[in-house]
Amino acid sequence: MNKLDKLRKRIEKGKFPSKFPEFGGANLIITVDPLRSHHDLDVMVYSEHAGALSWLVMELKKIYDEDIDYMNKYQFYPSIGETMNRTLTRPEYLFETMLSVVDMIEKDWGTK
Repeated sequence: MNKLDKLRKRIEKGKFPSKFPEFGGANLIITVDPLRSHHDLDVMVYSEHAGALSWLVMELKKIYDEDIDYMNKYQFYPSIGETMNRTLTRPEYLFETMLSVVDMIEKDWGTK
């Protein structure tokens, strides 16, 4: 079982933290605060599930650490945020959103 499959299983079982430091960096900000300051190019994800979504970003960062560099991180992280914004249309869609992000990253960045 590869790392992404393990991550999927963990998400499906709900074995992830709901409280986790909010993510901010590389043109992606995940927050519960709609007034959080940001730059024009930042992809903003506002969600009551900011902790869980930030945890997912950090897990993907660990998995793809060798592939992410100072240039492509500005594609990697914003694409995660765009997928989150597109799929997290209601709070109860958290699991589906997280799995959609994993699927998108695997499609665009390969299996790990």
